[in-house]
Amino acid sequence: MSIQRAKLLMSGLRWHHLGFSFFWATTFAALTSSSEELLGGYESYSFCKQIVVVLVLAIAAYVLRARDSYTQRHAIMAGVFLATGSLLFYLAFFFGEYSLEAVLVAGVLVGCSSGGFFVMWQSFYASEGASRTAIYIPLSAACSVVLCLVVSILPVIWSVVCSVIVLPALATYCLCRSLEEIEPYEIIPCTPRKLSAVFRDLGKPVFCVSALGFVWKLVGYFDHSGESQSFLILMAGMACAALIVTLIELFSERGFDVLAFYRILFPIVTGVFLLPTLFGEVWFSVLSGFLMFGFEVLNLLLLMTCAVYASRNSLNSTVVYALCVAPTLCALVGGDILGVVLNRANVYDFAFVVDIMFVCIYGLSVVMFFASVGRSKRKASRIVAHVVPDVEDSSVAEGLDGEQAARSVEPAPSEESHASLGGASSKGSSGFDVPVSLVQASGFSAEAGASLSLEERLAELELVEQLSQREREVTGLLLHGNTVPAIARKLFISENTVRGHTKNIYRKLGVHSKQELIDLLG
Repeated sequence: MSIQRAKLLMSGLRWHHLGFSFFWATTFAALTSSSEELLGGYESYSFCKQIVVVLVLAIAAYVLRARDSYTQRHAIMAGVFLATGSLLFYLAFFFGEYSLEAVLVAGVLVGCSSGGFFVMWQSFYASEGASRTAIYIPLSAACSVVLCLVVSILPVIWSVVCSVIVLPALATYCLCRSLEEIEPYEIIPCTPRKLSAVFRDLGKPVFCVSALGFVWKLVGYFDHSGESQSFLILMAGMACAALIVTLIELFSERGFDVLAFYRILFPIVTGVFLLPTLFGEVWFSVLSGFLMFGFEVLNLLLLMTCAVYASRNSLNSTVVYALCVAPTLCALVGGDILGVVLNRANVYDFAFVVDIMFVCIYGLSVVMFFASVGRSKRKASRIVAHVVPDVEDSSVAEGLDGEQAARSVEPAPSEESHASLGGASSKGSSGFDVPVSLVQASGFSAEAGASLSLEERLAELELVEQLSQREREVTGLLLHGNTVPAIARKLFISENTVRGHTKNIYRKLGVHSKQELIDLLG
């Protein structure tokens, strides 16, 4: 059953859907290392880039709060910024005379490009539906690891060509192709009440990811195993994270959520923290690699959660992404700053480092406590990154009581708006886990008899020629109360495609809501 579902998901995959890997490969492999004598300059570049990314996310969320549409022009601009920033990076660190101005300009350009790529790809993921998003993101991460390893073994001149020309061009092309496939859904304005709901539902997962990211960045500065070994550990951690998340989303009957994985990860992290203490500093590289692995798993799950949450609640994907990812990026910057300060203070006393590690463990345990507060009061109330779009009536999902269901989704102004929500999943204060029921070919037989009566009704109204065969199938399922996610599951198409068919049906039949469609053909 799971293998059948995996095949169905992979059959709709196109290579440009994984185009985010080209952007990741550029920033991870090509722009993450410099010569030792210019290390201070690289720190300036890194801090500048990360701060600019946070600012771009905040500005994009504010400017685009009422809409969520991007064009190819935006993608091309982001690609040009990435290529130009990469060129300045190499000129500043490898082929030209070093200057702080060039480093800062490179950081600003790459930061602007990164923020642009982040929000535009997130908009695409939000429009693709839960199941496809749960595959696109981890597979993109896995592909980026392969590309990073390829770039790392190339001669320097060919690495420059890849970073300045090839990878940015491919990243831009794939983003343009993907943006063409987006059919924007109707966005509910981000009122204070909606923003409060986002904080309430996603706050704890963001807190967990931010805490682990801060600790990972801080501990990484105690690892003096060498640049090449650190890079391999980084790639190994990301590869394992991408593999784990991909396998979970393809073959698990129930998707993992951020908080559940953090609970599993915490005791393991505590044990790995003991390795340097018991067996010496050589184990710092193992600790750093494992922290990176844990952070990447949680981060990938958080990215999927943001896309699915925005789509299911008809919220602006850029706003949701900025609210969730900006704190994580700030935590990474904080870990970098503290790590740099400790390094420059020449804090190499191993006893002091051990004290720092125990402080980190204590901090993670505090995060564990706050993430668990209130969970016993709401059985199985969890935010799930992999919200599978095949629950016919999410308001009766396990662990969600009637009061939570009524509070989680506000009434839409019309049935048409409800259709555009894609069957918004009801969520409690912390979301919920939904069981996965896999698609069966015989599952569509329930609608087979109804399609005949629909054909007769369309013939009576002389509307048969108005609708295509696929649109008639979608109409029949709508008339029988199926949600957009359920239709996507039964017809093996994306939720975005279902919304497009629904709009065409309404336009061709001259109706404006689902109720009018039922009155006409029911």
